[in-house]
Amino acid sequence: MKNFSDIKHRIKSISDTRKITGAMETISVAKMRKALRRYENNKAYFETIRGVISDIILRTEKAEHKVFMQSAKRKAAFIAIASDKGLAGGFNHNILAFAEREITRSIEPHVFAVGQVCEEYFTNRGIAIDGAFADASYEPSVKQAAEMSERVYSMFDRGEIDEAYIIYTAMEGRGKMTPSVLKLLPFDRNEVLGERDENIADARECERIYYEPSPEEVLATLIPQYLTAMIYGALIQSSACEHSQRRSAMNSATRNANELLEKLQVDYNRARQETVTDELSEIVTAANGVQNENRN
Repeated sequence: MKNFSDIKHRIKSISDTRKITGAMETISVAKMRKALRRYENNKAYFETIRGVISDIILRTEKAEHKVFMQSAKRKAAFIAIASDKGLAGGFNHNILAFAEREITRSIEPHVFAVGQVCEEYFTNRGIAIDGAFADASYEPSVKQAAEMSERVYSMFDRGEIDEAYIIYTAMEGRGKMTPSVLKLLPFDRNEVLGERDENIADARECERIYYEPSPEEVLATLIPQYLTAMIYGALIQSSACEHSQRRSAMNSATRNANELLEKLQVDYNRARQETVTDELSEIVTAANGVQNENRN
């Protein structure tokens, strides 16, 4: 017979755990929705800046900037985004394994870790960290994205790196989440211009616009904002994926707790019945013993 008090203790313990996993699931759903709303808002801002930069390229004859110049591609900076916490299914494992493969391909990598789990992962594997942003993954902010942008852009401007990438988890359609790498620097003119109608492009090339003080200085002002928007968008997407994975993990944990509680409840009822039966048997045995003594 199973111990009656042990079963009771396990039921209470699992019930308390179920309350925690249920609450974490609810919180993750709310944070995921918030992150997706912020992503849509940032997307509009990002596309506006991208449109202005493409207009400068189309409507000026010789708008040049260092970010459009290709190099030898020897020294690369990587911003790798993971999480500050666990309990998110395979979220951290998938993105960090992908990031490690991308980083080890570079001859002279400079790594910036976003999230405590990311920093610990690379440190444990002997990969040097140039900078860590421990609080930027769970609740991303434009300020944090601007700090990353400034750090990477200044390294590129000084010639310390030839390229810069951001590694994050992208949220695609129907809840699909994919580890992805996005090139930050240098820019590809064709990618910045995007897929435009050729007639519109030709027309805009004919409509020359004069920028003050110069197209290059306007680009110098816009490019850091463009980089910040790219990084912020990746941070938000990664955050939304993290919360989505945690919601899924907590939902699974809650279901497992419910199934285990059902089984324990059956064991509890069976143990209780056995206890009552044993007590009745003892009472009957004792009563029979008393009757036999009285007869004698």
